[in-house]
Amino acid sequence: QMEPISELFRTPTFNLGLYHESNINITNHLRATLGLRYDYSHVAIHYDTSARLLLDESVMGINIKPTITSTLAHNEKNHFKQLLPKIGLTYQLNDGSNVYATWSKGYRAGGFNIQMFSDILQTELSSAAQGARGDVDVEHDQAYYNNIAKTIAYKPETSFNYEIGAHLNLQGGQMRLDLAAYYMQIKNQQLSVLANNYGFGRMMTNAGKSHSCGAEATLRGGALNDKLSYGVSYGFTSATFDEYSETNAAGVKINYKYKRVPFVPQHTLSANADYLINIDPAALLDPTNKFHLRSVTVGLNMVAQGKTYWDELNTIAQNFYATVGAHADANFGSMHINLWVRNLTDTKYNTFAVQSGATGTKYTFGQLGNPFQIGVDISLHF
Repeated sequence: QMEPISELFRTPTFNLGLYHESNINITNHLRATLGLRYDYSHVAIHYDTSARLLLDESVMGINIKPTITSTLAHNEKNHFKQLLPKIGLTYQLNDGSNVYATWSKGYRAGGFNIQMFSDILQTELSSAAQGARGDVDVEHDQAYYNNIAKTIAYKPETSFNYEIGAHLNLQGGQMRLDLAAYYMQIKNQQLSVLANNYGFGRMMTNAGKSHSCGAEATLRGGALNDKLSYGVSYGFTSATFDEYSETNAAGVKINYKYKRVPFVPQHTLSANADYLINIDPAALLDPTNKFHLRSVTVGLNMVAQGKTYWDELNTIAQNFYATVGAHADANFGSMHINLWVRNLTDTKYNTFAVQSGATGTKYTFGQLGNPFQIGVDISLHF
């Protein structure tokens, strides 16, 4: 019988960033951007964790109850530093619009996984219990702690980012169109995955290499003397592993090359429209009349998300779904009353899903998104 594991962790971190960016006008329309960031991160982990396994065995007709105990107590630390350059060109058009191109280096610091200790202790106790005929207190030397440090650590993630785009003013400034296309080369991409053999905890790991490319478009504008405001946006992303493999608990090597990176929707879409109804504009001229109904704004919105994979093998996924909302905002001057509805169609969808074999049988667990909701917000301004 495995007793509950006792765990105490301290994970202090220190981050320092120094950044400079210069904008250089090459011509009246062309501007160059040069930036450089120095990023320093110090991470540490101080852990004191222990576990006990109580055995009940019979040896030559004699019942014995040995106890296997393991305690892990140690400190580890690491630091990461990186120079992150940025280069950009922007060409200004006559109507306030512009087109641009940028190149930059991205970075996420490494760290330590505390979720790994349950696996380490339970695997260690199971091994020590083989053939045990009495109490065993598992010993650990410095070499063992060095191996633990390698097991619980994950590396920094770096990327090279390329982007081109445009910010366009249309219809005399009544409409704004933003366009962008990008490509990212990523090394040691940090992924949140299920801890290996026991439990349901998540841990961070590194994929070897991956790339991501996509495009985004956003249109915003107003009409009908600015009583109607609207917006629509769409994004497409293709994120794929280029080099990533691991060996599972059965010793089988799994290759994830060409698989989609999990948690990245292939499509995103949103749209909204608000219409302003003026009730009594004259009330604005009377400052003593604080709670007179000035206007009502009614609106609709929609958010949609394309297929999203939840695991590296792309075996479980959330298909395309959309949610619709609406609101009516009454403006009383010093008071606003906003009646809102979310997920009007009560769409069923998962915001997260995971497969786990911690109980001996593989199950899929999902977290449902919020159902139909209705509510009122009241705000007062003094």
